Amino acid sequence: LDTLINDPEEKIAEKTVSILSRMKDDSALKYIMKIARHPSASIRRMAIKAMGQSSGNQIPAIFEFIKDPDFTVRKAVLAQLNQSRNETAENLLLQYLQNQKFDTTENEHIVECFRTLGKCGSLRSLPFLHKTLLHRTWLAFFKKSPYRQGAALALVALKLPEAQQIIERAGRSIAPGLRGLVREAEKEFLKNKGVR
Repeated sequence: LDTLINDPEEKIAEKTVSILSRMKDDSALKYIMKIARHPSASIRRMAIKAMGQSSGNQIPAIFEFIKDPDFTVRKAVLAQLNQSRNETAENLLLQYLQNQKFDTTENEHIVECFRTLGKCGSLRSLPFLHKTLLHRTWLAFFKKSPYRQGAALALVALKLPEAQQIIERAGRSIAPGLRGLVREAEKEFLKNKGVR
């Protein structure tokens, strides 16, 4: 297995992940985590998915790949985190969004992280989301912030009465940009539920 893990050939790595994902022991998971550092983005995505399907809480190990250089790998990480309400995923995303310095090329990633926080989060996320959406409302007149956009999406995805109150308050804002973000977030939520 050590030889196979270190083989750069994609087809071999693909087969190795497929075999390891069917094995139900801790050593298989350790090998999958090693393959998750493969140079190929498609192999990294496969390994992350396999990690998510293994038993136990693998969220911290999966989260290590949140800053992968490939956007599709980062999306695969977020797809594993948004499976259900999960305190570990929520805490990791909250820390990441509050402490990470992003550049302007990462706007879509920021929004995706917030969207995932809405799916895996709980009431604990409300203070951060409330502050992000409504702090310095006057800025919403001038520029569209991925943080503000993401917070609106997260609040709608939380599906909690307390989150809905914040959305309604933002929807009554004097800032047209903020009202627009709320409308977009609600429209996206309805679209994903199959409501036209």
